[in-house]
Amino acid sequence: MKMKSKKVWIFGIAGLVVMSFAVVFATVGFSETIAHVREGMIARTPDAILASAGLDGDKSVKLPVSYYDQRADGCVNLYDVSLRKELYARQFEWASCGYKNQKLEQGMVDFALDENYLPVAIGGKFMPNRGLRDMGRWFTEVEGKSKYYAGTIEMNYDPNKVEFWYSSDEFYPLDGAEFSNGDFVGGDGHNHLFTVNFAVPFTAFLNGEEEFEIRADDDTFVFVDNDLVIDMGGIHDATTGKMRINEKGEIYAAILDEDLAFTGVSVNAGAGAMIRIFHADRDAKNSVFDMRLKGFNVSVLNSEIANGDGVQVAYDPNDPSYIAPLGVSEVFSLDNTKGYAVMATIYGVLIMASAVFMLILVKYMLRQKQEQNNK
Repeated sequence: MKMKSKKVWIFGIAGLVVMSFAVVFATVGFSETIAHVREGMIARTPDAILASAGLDGDKSVKLPVSYYDQRADGCVNLYDVSLRKELYARQFEWASCGYKNQKLEQGMVDFALDENYLPVAIGGKFMPNRGLRDMGRWFTEVEGKSKYYAGTIEMNYDPNKVEFWYSSDEFYPLDGAEFSNGDFVGGDGHNHLFTVNFAVPFTAFLNGEEEFEIRADDDTFVFVDNDLVIDMGGIHDATTGKMRINEKGEIYAAILDEDLAFTGVSVNAGAGAMIRIFHADRDAKNSVFDMRLKGFNVSVLNSEIANGDGVQVAYDPNDPSYIAPLGVSEVFSLDNTKGYAVMATIYGVLIMASAVFMLILVKYMLRQKQEQNNK
């Protein structure tokens, strides 16, 4: 009996040692897994932080924007055929000149941006767009017609939804601009005539969760890198366009309530890409501008991450060819955290199982010792 009891104790002690190692291994593994998830959620590159992975919810993200104040064009008699050339040369302000027929018009710009990363006008069939074959004044300064102002759009950030958004039903970023004083044709004191050019750099996940939505009036064109994906040209009421990137990197888009359709544009997993947004308010009526990015890994400047006034997006408006650096660090995504969660669960179960086994083993050893003492 003594030999059997000795073997039980040897087995018990060996079991305790093994279980102790198992607990230590599982605990360390669990801690490292959680740390790995956290590190992935704050994935750092040499020059950028992937904001949607680690930005606090109380932060905002500032997008650098190029605004162009536009002077109102003089009215032309809409029904005087002899003035057709002058009429077609008009671009900004129509409502005060008697034109009331507002319509969405697609096909006003080419599919690809030009060498300066700007839209190429190809005209339209509706009156305000018929002669529009030169958008030079829209996104560059033209003496007497347009003037550049640097500014920002500040997006809110929800870390739980991995969502950035901006929303305004009274979007008048150039109120008070000296260039167009006297052009308040809407009668409400707002500067209605302006254009907007900005970009959002991101790293493609291709997890099927990346969605972009924009609602605006009037002309709004959205490009991914150099290719058109959302086309909402013309003088029109607030209109919604949206796009989604699938697991293959294919971009599907739609206007209003249409079904999403393949745009012919694709992005690569882990590659840097740019959403380029061009918007114009050409009529002295309402000015609405809403934008939402859900599931996107937006690149922001590392040096600005602690700025309480807002985080700066990694984009230089003076160099539209710039793509935010990617680095070699691991990118946080909903997909790889699922794997980490499974690992953490396994480690947790192993810790619990080891603890239960040790309790049973200790209880058995104590019972054996009690029985031996009774004898």
